[in-house]
Amino acid sequence: MPPKKGKKKGKKKGKPKKLAGTAETPQQVMKRFLRTYENNCLQSNSLVSPSLKSKIKNCIEENQILAKFVLEAVPKILPEDTQVSIESLLLSIRQEHYKWIKDVHIWQLPLQHQDIATLALLMERGADNYPIKTLEMMDCLIEPYPLKRLSEAFPACSSLTNILLDYNEFGDEGCMNLCRGLEGNKTVISLSMCFCELTSKVGKILGDIAATTAVREFYLDGNDIGCEGTLELLRLCADQAEIEAYEREEAKRKKLEEEALLEMQAKENKYNFDAPVVEKVDEPKADDKKKKGKKKKKKKVKEPPGPPPVGPWIYKLHIADNGLDAMGPGGNFAPLICMRLIKQLIQNSMCLEELDIEDNLIGDMGGREVLEGLRERTDAKMPGLKLRTTHRMNDDTFSELVKLGTGLKKKKKKGRKKKKK
Repeated sequence: MPPKKGKKKGKKKGKPKKLAGTAETPQQVMKRFLRTYENNCLQSNSLVSPSLKSKIKNCIEENQILAKFVLEAVPKILPEDTQVSIESLLLSIRQEHYKWIKDVHIWQLPLQHQDIATLALLMERGADNYPIKTLEMMDCLIEPYPLKRLSEAFPACSSLTNILLDYNEFGDEGCMNLCRGLEGNKTVISLSMCFCELTSKVGKILGDIAATTAVREFYLDGNDIGCEGTLELLRLCADQAEIEAYEREEAKRKKLEEEALLEMQAKENKYNFDAPVVEKVDEPKADDKKKKGKKKKKKKVKEPPGPPPVGPWIYKLHIADNGLDAMGPGGNFAPLICMRLIKQLIQNSMCLEELDIEDNLIGDMGGREVLEGLRERTDAKMPGLKLRTTHRMNDDTFSELVKLGTGLKKKKKKGRKKKKK
């Protein structure tokens, strides 16, 4: 009889890995979290977020942990329809001690002072409990006073690096309340307040934040900061960039002088017979090297990145549609003076990466100032700069600006609003 054919053995699926520091898999954690969230929504008579529920279910299927939480408003069909609530989500995070949260995004969901206070309490538990890195609250009708409570939580949340508050019309008072909590900050590097009804009054406090904290990226499109506010914002950073440029030139000059001196000494020693003779040192033989044996290479341990630098350095500046024109204080000279300071920053700052001044009527003279700064930057072989500017100037000036400034893509915003005139 022919031998019986054995059944083909399929590949054994390995056991799902458990989360570090727990006895559970990501799937088990996410199942329990979803049950808790749905129960809290039921008790508070609020709507379970369809998009968040879908993401949690995907994580359960793929045995993954959810780090990015997105909560957005659901359009109401009838006035009595319930709405998504941030309170239910934050309560679930606290009850489950969900320590894998990294990003919180809240879109077009009206937030009251109580909601902001609850979020601040969660952040005050510290990065060891809830390591939130990105906090975005876009178009949430946030008023100035709740921002004061929110900013009080920033020092305790050492993991926070990005704050986005676009399309909340809290004005100068709200910006000042927020910035007071950022004083002495060493972790937050990016601040976005687009279309928040800011005026030139915030220029001074934003300039202090840029000069004395780790914040180095400013997204301020669609406000009315104007030339006066922009000058206050950039003055300290532009002066620091000029000092550093001078120090680089001095270091370069000293290096050239040292090289010239060494070359001259070498020529003198060539014809000086009284100069000491340098004896050649015998190199070890190949056999000796073999006897020593091969040394084992130690594995390099990847060190965590250090804290961001604190000081007057700007990496990204977006001030599109901010009234940098001749309509404010200073008249026709205001945009020229403002562009001269920006030129100083462009030609001296090694760290400047992006500059967006689109939709500002800076004029031909202002455009030429920016162009001169770009030329100086190119001649000095400094890193490239992504630039976006208005086309309402001389055609030759604009075309050269486009050529020297690498393209800056327009930042897409969800639910974009128009600036109030």
